[in-house]
Amino acid sequence: MGMRELEQPDNGQGDGEHMFVATLEPGPLRGIYLVTDSRALTARNGKPYLALTLKDNSGQIGAKRWDAAEGDARVAQAGKFVEITGTVEMYKDSPQVVINTLAEAAAESIKPENFEAPPDFDPAALKRELIGILRGLEDEQYRLVAEAYINDESFMARFEVGPAARMMHHPYKYGLLEHVHSVMKLGVALTAHYGWCDRSLVLLGLFLHDSGKVVELIGENVPGYSVEGELLGHITIGINLLDRKLQELGEQVPHHKGTLLKHIILSHHENAEYGSPKPPMLAEAQIVHAIEALDAKMNAFMREKELPAEQEDVTGALRYSKLLKRRIYSPPK
Repeated sequence: MGMRELEQPDNGQGDGEHMFVATLEPGPLRGIYLVTDSRALTARNGKPYLALTLKDNSGQIGAKRWDAAEGDARVAQAGKFVEITGTVEMYKDSPQVVINTLAEAAAESIKPENFEAPPDFDPAALKRELIGILRGLEDEQYRLVAEAYINDESFMARFEVGPAARMMHHPYKYGLLEHVHSVMKLGVALTAHYGWCDRSLVLLGLFLHDSGKVVELIGENVPGYSVEGELLGHITIGINLLDRKLQELGEQVPHHKGTLLKHIILSHHENAEYGSPKPPMLAEAQIVHAIEALDAKMNAFMREKELPAEQEDVTGALRYSKLLKRRIYSPPK
């Protein structure tokens, strides 16, 4: 299906002003939105329709494209920008969009500032601090491994901007950098407390634990899995990447040190249920697991604390977290 001509809503909202999701009220709508979820379904009358989730940097909203035409599903794939006309209606006390016309948005019409909220941190500063920690490792041989990654332009280019997960934690642009910087800062503090542990091994292990995600995950606006990521997973990809670096370094890095780094990557999810074929079998691996699990969960808490409550009184509010698989609390407003 080619692009179809968009109809102008009666209220004349085609004046170039973006209608942000958070401000949408019942009535006609025209605008460009990012598709974050797209499902091709069949209605009770046997006709095909699309169930979409549309997003900008103010929030997201559900949308339906009834009597979907051939090719609509291709136009409205997750991660694509679409230009729509339609109507905002109330459904079960929540607004949703009923789409009348749907087309791929022209690249020159997409305003990035409407879809990318600037991070509340300076990515360049986080990268500099992270590299400073790696280049300050006491162990010269682990420093060589770190430098092999720092000097890998294709690795660092993706590491700097990619997400850390599709949904669970840091699932947004710069998320991997934010997560790894955070765990390494925690690693500095925790290895100071457990001074008998190998500080260099912990800090390098924290840097490498999610290194496979530079290949496993694609996209920033709507994170998804690459084909290789689906087939292998980030742990296997991370091990393969490390093995190539170690082969390039040759005898400069003793075999046993490479083995310990591989074990940390393999065990950082702690058990097979979450993808780790080995549990942490050395103290440094246990530290890496504890820190990365804490940071992932804290990010989920932070992102969900402002979502609508399911139960609320003067004590505070409770809602079920799909990410954490438990009810979570928010203090009174």
